[in-house]
Amino acid sequence: MRSILLASLCLLVSACSIFTRSIERPTADVRTVSVQSAGFTGMTGELLLDVANPNGFGVPLAGIDWQLSVGGARAVTGSVELSQTIPAKGVAPVTTSLTIDARDAIVVAEQIARGARTYQLSARLRFSTPVGPLDVDVRHQGQLAEARGLLGAL
Repeated sequence: MRSILLASLCLLVSACSIFTRSIERPTADVRTVSVQSAGFTGMTGELLLDVANPNGFGVPLAGIDWQLSVGGARAVTGSVELSQTIPAKGVAPVTTSLTIDARDAIVVAEQIARGARTYQLSARLRFSTPVGPLDVDVRHQGQLAEARGLLGAL
C-alpha cells in the first residue's frame, strides 16, 4: 500500500511539472510581403514569416490577424486560420495569402498615387499552447519596390 501511495505521489508531482513549466513567447520575422496580382476585383498577395519556437515542445499556430498600411493610412485588414505546429526549439516558415478587395485596393492605389512608398504590416500570431492561448505581435516596415510599382515585392 505504501509503494502505491509513493508511486501515485511521484506521478502527481511529475504531471504538475508539465503544467507549471514556463512557456517562452515565440518570435516571428517577416521574410517578404508580396502582391501577386491586381485586377478589378482586388489584389492578392502573400505573407512569408519565419516563426521561431524557443520552447522544448511544439506550439500550434492557430491563426494570423493582420493589418497593412500604406503611407501611414490603414489600407486593409484580414484574418487567416491556420493549423501548423512550430517544432520544439525550431524555426518554421509560415506562408499565408493576403486578399485585398477592390475597395481597399483603391485606397492603396490612392496612397501610392500621392507618392506614398512606405508600408507597415502589423500582425498578431495566435498560438494554442498547453496552458491556453498565446498571442505574439509582429511589426514590419518597408518600402514599395520602385521599379515594379504596385506589383512585386513590398
